[in-house]
Amino acid sequence: MAQTRLAAKNLLALLLCLASAGAVLDLAPALAQAAPDWAAVETVEVQAPPGPALWHVTRGESEVWILATVGPMPTGLTWNRSLLNELIDGAHAVLMPPRASIGLFEGAWLLLTNGSKLSLPRGQSLEATLPGNLRDHLVAVRSALGRDEARYRTDSPARAAWRLQSDFQDKTKLSGAEPRRIVTQIARAKHVPLTPIAQYDVVDAIKDVLNLSPAQQQACLAEELEDIDRLAAHGAAAAQAWAVGDLKTMKENYADSRLLDCVIAAANSVADINERSVADTTAAIDKALGQKGKTVVMVGLGPLLRRNGILQRLAAQGAAIEGPAD
Repeated sequence: MAQTRLAAKNLLALLLCLASAGAVLDLAPALAQAAPDWAAVETVEVQAPPGPALWHVTRGESEVWILATVGPMPTGLTWNRSLLNELIDGAHAVLMPPRASIGLFEGAWLLLTNGSKLSLPRGQSLEATLPGNLRDHLVAVRSALGRDEARYRTDSPARAAWRLQSDFQDKTKLSGAEPRRIVTQIARAKHVPLTPIAQYDVVDAIKDVLNLSPAQQQACLAEELEDIDRLAAHGAAAAQAWAVGDLKTMKENYADSRLLDCVIAAANSVADINERSVADTTAAIDKALGQKGKTVVMVGLGPLLRRNGILQRLAAQGAAIEGPAD
């Protein structure tokens, strides 16, 4: 039962496709950045001690401090935690990104009834079913990761995409727990409540991903390979810029996940979750601006700053915004 729930969580990791950051591998030249359409938001520039970029949103006697993230951090990344420690002290709450939810028995039943879709039909092998260019790209990436053909042989293209993402993070010594682990540690030490902005039932979304056609899955596998190429060239630079609050370099090296875009385009339920996440985060910040005192929020750089993203929506609602120099 625990294994089936873990498999559901693993598929969910593919579905949500959290951005990665890592060291440079010997891969094919990175593709052009899939940079978000950044919003133009009127902000007051603030100078802050070296450290992660922060946005200060105010309305009356209420304030919200937003910590933007660029994805998992290379193990051992050094960054100044003292300012964040001061901000969390005395806060009403620390609002964490929306969280996916799936029950133990619900997840087990989903995998029992749909788990076979994670594997190819008997007698087929992944690389033999792929078009030539996609097969060559997969071979190049898995070879750079030190993996052989057998690792992904029976995987559906969707499962292979998730497994490649996981293998890339292992190879590049990424920590998906950062900076969430440090934020959580500080909040608990100061007895500040940690609250997920929302929880989403993702059963329908997982079913939609499992039911993508072979052609759709192959297209999304191709996007994951492009994500890995890009992250291999730009992920570490994005994380290092994050550590010192260099917003310009963060934006130059950040890109939305092509895999997530591919899944969103193919599965309406996933698109709904993505849009709900932005809307719910904006609403949670707006609600926090209705009470005196301060709140700290952690959110991804893309959802925060892209056109029609969280910051632009808050500005349209009349919030005053201070942010780092771009």
